[in-house]
Amino acid sequence: MKLSYVHLYSAHFTSSFFLKEVSANLHELLPCVDLDVRPLIFDFKNLQVDNHKDRRINQVSYNKSADGSSSSLSESPYLSNDSCPKITIIDGFYLQRLYSRIIDENESQLSHIHLVFDDNLVCTYDENDERYHARPIICGSPSIISIPSIIEGPAKPKGYYFKHMLKDMLSISSKEIENEFAGTYVSYYDPRLMQVATGYAIQAIFFFLTNGNPFCSQYPCRLFNSHWQEELIYTQVKNPVLCKEHLQLLAQAGK
Repeated sequence: MKLSYVHLYSAHFTSSFFLKEVSANLHELLPCVDLDVRPLIFDFKNLQVDNHKDRRINQVSYNKSADGSSSSLSESPYLSNDSCPKITIIDGFYLQRLYSRIIDENESQLSHIHLVFDDNLVCTYDENDERYHARPIICGSPSIISIPSIIEGPAKPKGYYFKHMLKDMLSISSKEIENEFAGTYVSYYDPRLMQVATGYAIQAIFFFLTNGNPFCSQYPCRLFNSHWQEELIYTQVKNPVLCKEHLQLLAQAGK
């Protein structure tokens, strides 16, 4: 597949500055690809809510920070300053179908890749445990990269959850736990978030370069499917490299 264009869409609370930095990171990897940043113009107000499992939208107040206190996306220096009263928890595949309307017919070819950076907590429904799970990325046309799901999806260290469960018994505060585990996970205020978002953008691009298989089993590789924040930070921040196989595939796509 010949890769020619990558279009990045900035959601309401995700600043254009953030995406311009992500675009610059992608340009280093894909110097021959035409990259552009666009505002995401989409109105949710007039949508009719459908409660079927694969189309469900739930309006849920989601102002939780890591210590359980009130927070919002707007507090991050890497996001815009607009107020964010709540985050919507939304079905990812339904959202993807809605966003497919923004794609111009003239840019619907495989040579055009569309990446939406979204403010919603994007989830998919698991029939096995009958629960929704946060998904940082939904690949397809367009691909969706959820900023809240990057923070809430991959698990924090086990000790973090253990101490929060037993904090009363251990006579420690949430703040003390946050201080102890600081740096072990990505937060809304974290400068590493930009590098991590870039990594998910690379995975979305490889979804098309590999005919639907964006992940890599080799660790480390930026295409490794991280289930833990520790894995995410190592593969996207500390050692952000592609394995030999995927570097060769990327070189072929740029010819």
